[in-house]
Amino acid sequence: MRARWLLNLLLLLVVVGLTALAYLRPGLDTGETADTLSQRLPEQIQQLQIERPGRDVITIARIVDGWQLTAPITLPANRFRIEPLLQLARAVKHSSFAVIDDALAQYGLAEPAVWLSIDSERYAFGGLEPLNGYRYVMHAGQVHLLSDRIYHYLLMSPYDFVSPQLLPPAVELVEVRVATHELRDGLQLEGWREMQARRVSAYSEFVDDAEQLVFVLSDETLLQVDILQREPEFVLGVRERQVRYHFTEAAGEQLMQLLEGDDA
Repeated sequence: MRARWLLNLLLLLVVVGLTALAYLRPGLDTGETADTLSQRLPEQIQQLQIERPGRDVITIARIVDGWQLTAPITLPANRFRIEPLLQLARAVKHSSFAVIDDALAQYGLAEPAVWLSIDSERYAFGGLEPLNGYRYVMHAGQVHLLSDRIYHYLLMSPYDFVSPQLLPPAVELVEVRVATHELRDGLQLEGWREMQARRVSAYSEFVDDAEQLVFVLSDETLLQVDILQREPEFVLGVRERQVRYHFTEAAGEQLMQLLEGDDA
């Protein structure tokens, strides 16, 4: 009986020892800091710049209440398109190695298709590593393998980074004027106030005979809008911004019913 008791005690001590070893073993500490691309935090970043050979440079700057496109157009930016770019600084490096000029071509980095500048830090984007699909990214004499999460954003046009909100968020919509009448009802105005476009594109060839709306804003400014299309999608053009806002046909029908059904 005593021998069995000693055997059980010995087994218990072995289990406790193995547990302690696993807990204390280096590399298993959950507080270990990941090896990230940069120590810069997203909230510290002030400017982003995207460069592609043969295409316009896109510059986006942080402002008091969000982000602003400053080149090649000047318009409020879409924060949902900006956020993934900000996260690049905190991307985990799966592997890194020193730049060897003669080998850059095999990584797609001899003539990078895209450069992204995050404040003063400049990153070149190359091809994909074939085994895991990681993206080759070059910075400060090192090539890093990163999860391929933002490359498709870097190929977008400047208009893809424009805010989908037709009306500025800091002011209220007071009135909508159309050819036949004016809309002032608060609930109906709210429908126009909250509209979000599916996408934004360039408005380079103006339509002179387009049906027009005029938005009267609380800061006493007027925004003139052209109704360019009602189906198969609803498209509004703003000449002073040189952009078009694209909505679904159903959304356009709802918005126009607010106007055409009002007898004010």
